[in-house]
Amino acid sequence: MNNIQHLREKISELDYLTLAIVLVLTIIGLFSIYSASSAGKTDQWSLQFVVQLIALFLGLGVLVLFYVIPKQFLLSNALVFYIAGVLLLMIPFFMSGTIAETNRWIDLKIVRVQPSEFMKFFLILILARYFSTTKNSTQAFRYVFKPLILTLIPFVLVFIQPDLGTALVYLAVFIGMLYASGYRVYYIFLLIAPMITVVAAFNLTAFTIWGIMLGLIIFFNQTNIFASSGIFIGNIVVGLITPLIWNHLKPYQQTRILTMFNAELDPLGAGYQVLQSQIAIGSGGLRGKGFMAGTQTHLRFLPEQHTDFIFSVIAEELGFIMVVILFILFFTLFIRWFRMAYQARDKFGAMLIIGGTIVLLFHFFINIGMTVGLLPVTGKPLPFLSYGGSFLVTCYGLVGLILNGNSEQIPRVLTYR
Repeated sequence: MNNIQHLREKISELDYLTLAIVLVLTIIGLFSIYSASSAGKTDQWSLQFVVQLIALFLGLGVLVLFYVIPKQFLLSNALVFYIAGVLLLMIPFFMSGTIAETNRWIDLKIVRVQPSEFMKFFLILILARYFSTTKNSTQAFRYVFKPLILTLIPFVLVFIQPDLGTALVYLAVFIGMLYASGYRVYYIFLLIAPMITVVAAFNLTAFTIWGIMLGLIIFFNQTNIFASSGIFIGNIVVGLITPLIWNHLKPYQQTRILTMFNAELDPLGAGYQVLQSQIAIGSGGLRGKGFMAGTQTHLRFLPEQHTDFIFSVIAEELGFIMVVILFILFFTLFIRWFRMAYQARDKFGAMLIIGGTIVLLFHFFINIGMTVGLLPVTGKPLPFLSYGGSFLVTCYGLVGLILNGNSEQIPRVLTYR
């Protein structure tokens, strides 16, 4: 009887607008995958379309599962899930389904599984548990140590597979949830400062200006003179050794890195994908060339068009109007979810919503930035639209987690506001 009552309450709390938008995006993605994978290969398109359709139904099942699971169960077993996720990340190194010289997959013969996708759930759960139950002051630097370690373990394992894009997703989840937990912005700034230092190190003027700014920020925010000096010197050292490391890279390695930021440096090599993507997007015009009528798509000029560059297919065939519609749908979801997090009844639920939203938001911005040439090509698919069974199921599972975070309150954890 209690289970029936629990199910009724869940149904009454379900956000149907979220479900409707997600389904609309997925249907648009299915049609685009159909078009992108059908050019001259009728056997191929049917397989990819059917696989994505099956993944849709599996994803709906996973969404329901993550939505109906009591939050108390997720809170109590977060560590178990996290340990299981770390062990799964190790399996591809021994039982690998190698694709494009990477070890990201577990090959089960019938299907390939990407454990780094599942780890997104488990990392969100363990961080949500920590941030919602810890008694440490959110203004203390030690507050960040444990969740940072919990994030770095899967980050390193995925980075050496290698899969930089997914590893960056983990960092984005950590930083976003850390900020949402009330952690001091200054300490978050210190975490990302070395990355800014690396970029600035290639230009003496930029490095000098950044060094002065960093010194002033640290001086006015840090009361401990020894800690302040250590942080400042550490960043300067990082900046000084960056050019040395760069000079020891082989020419082809330097070219690959440079073309991530400027595709025109290697238009027939590493920059080819981005240039073809930009041509496809620009040639679509206001209304597009029509469904199944994209020249860049159907003449196979656009690599990975049904996966990482599905946005280019949509822009070419359906035009700028459809692009605007997609942006409206995505931002409606993101704004709605952030409002849910703010209004959540307990902090654990709020952290679940924040974590799931950040994963999907990060994928959205990285993919769009990649296809228009503003960001490096990192192989991040577009949520609900790109081909990929594991990723689509993951997206639907994250939606279930977000909706679950907006449901019943857990008395044991801290309130969000």
